[in-house]
Amino acid sequence: MATVKVKGLAPDFENVTGSLEINRRLSDKVLAAFNHAYGVGETDIADQLKGVLRLAEARRPRGDQRSRYDAIEHADLWVGFVDARDNYKKLIDGKSARPAELDSAMSAMKVAYRAWSDV
Repeated sequence: MATVKVKGLAPDFENVTGSLEINRRLSDKVLAAFNHAYGVGETDIADQLKGVLRLAEARRPRGDQRSRYDAIEHADLWVGFVDARDNYKKLIDGKSARPAELDSAMSAMKVAYRAWSDV
């Protein structure tokens, strides 16, 4: 892939001093990778990433600003949402589900998503 430089649109790194601020925790990045892997069905990779997430969380200082935040719990809520989503998709694809089953599955998916997104 070619890179095109347009004058005035690229940052000027020649005059920058200091260091770049890294404002995301390692656990946030691992959680994002876990969510992606589980969401696309790569459960073996997701399992390994969850182990890495446990390790990153265990090493996180307890006095940080998010001491009540639990990345493992957030990962479990994501699993609940994805499983509810997949159940709903399975019912839709089967084309034999009753409207009450579809409504129940849709409701479960909404509840799971709200629980995950409210953390």
